[in-house]
Amino acid sequence: MKTFLFDIGNVLVDFKFQFLFDRISADSGKPFLSLTARDLEMLDAVEKGLVTDAEFVRYLNASKGLSWTLDEYIGIWAEMYTVNPVGRALFLEAQDRGIPVYTLSNIAGHHIDAIEMNEPGFFDGADGLFLSYQMGLRKPDPQIYRRVLDELGAEGDDCLFLDDLPENVEAARAAGIHAYHFIPENHEAIREAVAGFFC
Repeated sequence: MKTFLFDIGNVLVDFKFQFLFDRISADSGKPFLSLTARDLEMLDAVEKGLVTDAEFVRYLNASKGLSWTLDEYIGIWAEMYTVNPVGRALFLEAQDRGIPVYTLSNIAGHHIDAIEMNEPGFFDGADGLFLSYQMGLRKPDPQIYRRVLDELGAEGDDCLFLDDLPENVEAARAAGIHAYHFIPENHEAIREAVAGFFC
């Protein structure tokens, strides 16, 4: 059976890191312009489940001069997230048609909590959630795509995947998955591809 796989960030919900940078600057009283190499290491770790959400917030507090609680950090992400109407419509339309729908996302638990804070039951109706912090892997690691296909009992040719990052799209294609770069200028072509794939 054909399966529809969705990234979450900037596919089902939109966000911009600049909002977080601005909050760090405002709450610390110091300009924050970009993530450091260590910040990226910790982001990778929390999205692989190697550190907890609470540990990640403690790292932010110590490194950026903040005093956030985990609940406050979740609230900041909730402020950042807005529903992407195109991605969300494709997600719901697929469910309505009985197409198996899954997520495949680089994400941490606090992100899921923030989305559910804004939109309770947002992922209801999905057949499953492949989330990096639960899998211990992040895209574009080839292993994450192989594991998804193994768990689905599917071939890559039976799956269509949407992601906002080209490196993740290319890695999915290398695994044999029909993958599309989800950006506004591609939305119409993606709708047509989806209609043809799941006809």
